Amino acid sequence: MLKQRRILLSLSIVIFVLVATAFTFRVVQFKKTHYKVGSVPPEIVNQLLPKDVPISSIRPPALRAIDPIRYGGTTSVVSIIEYGDYECEYCRRMRTEIDSVARSYNGLVRFVWRDFPIEEIHKGSTEVAIFARCAALQGKYWPIHDALMTAEKLNEKTLQQIADSFGLDPIFQKSCRQDAAMEQMVLRDLSEARADGINSAPFIFVGTQAFDGYVDAETLRQAVEKAISST
Repeated sequence: MLKQRRILLSLSIVIFVLVATAFTFRVVQFKKTHYKVGSVPPEIVNQLLPKDVPISSIRPPALRAIDPIRYGGTTSVVSIIEYGDYECEYCRRMRTEIDSVARSYNGLVRFVWRDFPIEEIHKGSTEVAIFARCAALQGKYWPIHDALMTAEKLNEKTLQQIADSFGLDPIFQKSCRQDAAMEQMVLRDLSEARADGINSAPFIFVGTQAFDGYVDAETLRQAVEKAISST
């Protein structure tokens, strides 16, 4: 009888050790693979995450003071947030859809832009985003944003023409575009988006509802009404 108890005790200890080891391993792995927005592990910076992240699990980012906002402000009750690329065809098409919807709510809805330059497809798109951010420091972000969205072709010549037509200070603009901090500002949008599981543009949030890809005006309006009714 005593011998059987010793055997059972030994088995219990072995099972406990195995369970504890497995639990510790899972905790370590969790800490290695889960991270907060804005604190992306260096080994995956600028790398695409797996595309099987459920869209329903992707949450909108908190608004920041540096985010370009139009049509609303602090009193708005719903945010439309777009991660976009200036050379993305569907992002360009989204501009008119978002504008028509957001304008009609007379400040209840604000539009927020986040940069998502896709250099793998649109080489130089990061530089275009930096150009727009530098224009913001001269108080002309949205006019430049719209001009970039409607330009037939985006290259250095086009950027110069846009800068001239809106009276941007050429010396300031050149210096700003060479500032590493401006590039980091753009890449921060990109890295935070990818850390949250966003892999493409346009990617839209209306309130907490996410849309991956182009969304027509009627679908946007329905999402806005749903968001307003839930506030």
